[in-house]
Formats: sequence, C-alpha cells, structure tokens
Amino acid sequence: MKRKKASKKMVGIKCQCQDRPVPIIKEKVRTVQCPRCGKVYKTNRQGKICIDCERKAR
Repeated sequence: MKRKKASKKMVGIKCQCQDRPVPIIKEKVRTVQCPRCGKVYKTNRQGKICIDCERKAR
C-alpha cells in the first residue's frame, strides 16, 4: 500500500505581508501635478512638490 503524503497547505492562515500597515483613507488621497518636473502622482501630503524634487532640493 502507498502512503499518502501529508498536505503542506495551510488552511485559514493569511499572510501578514499582504496586510497594509496603515489603512489608506481614499478621501484624503488626491491627485497632484508637480510644478517642477510635471509628474502626476497621488498623495495625502500638503506640499505641492513631489518627493523626487524635494530630495533633489536638499
């Protein structure tokens, strides 16, 4: 008789790496265009300059 291999599936366990650390509130996220480089991005920050241009300015 052949023995059946034990299943390695995990049932009912959700990977924590797929969970977001902070919930995103859709109402606060807005689409902005950077006045320096023209890049269109989504942000919830108050500044009008994108992160890339902000790093270059430092």
